[in-house]
Amino acid sequence: MIDYNEEYGAYLIEFDDAVICWDDEPADDCMQTAEDVRNAYQNNIRHIAEVIYDEIKDMFDLADADEVIAKLGRPMIYPDNGQVTYCDSRFDDMHIISFEYLDDAFDEIEYVSVDG
Repeated sequence: MIDYNEEYGAYLIEFDDAVICWDDEPADDCMQTAEDVRNAYQNNIRHIAEVIYDEIKDMFDLADADEVIAKLGRPMIYPDNGQVTYCDSRFDDMHIISFEYLDDAFDEIEYVSVDG
């Protein structure tokens, strides 16, 4: 069973390189889901960074997708609603970057957002 984390305001499984979150209590197979989502994210990080780069390159004066990968930080991935949020990115001190993904492989990335 997975517990609710008050600090994050979600049910979560933490890895060194990702936090997998659910707004509602997840199914019993949540550990497998978390591992699958984490692996899919890591396998497609280049594509994710390229999409984010296209949206934010001028805002943060970025050189390329490699710089995006280096600065994204640990993602908070919500498999139940297809969202990824970077609260601790190293682009600056105030912006939160997020996007929506439409498939399990992170091939379809949409709605890159910068808040802050």
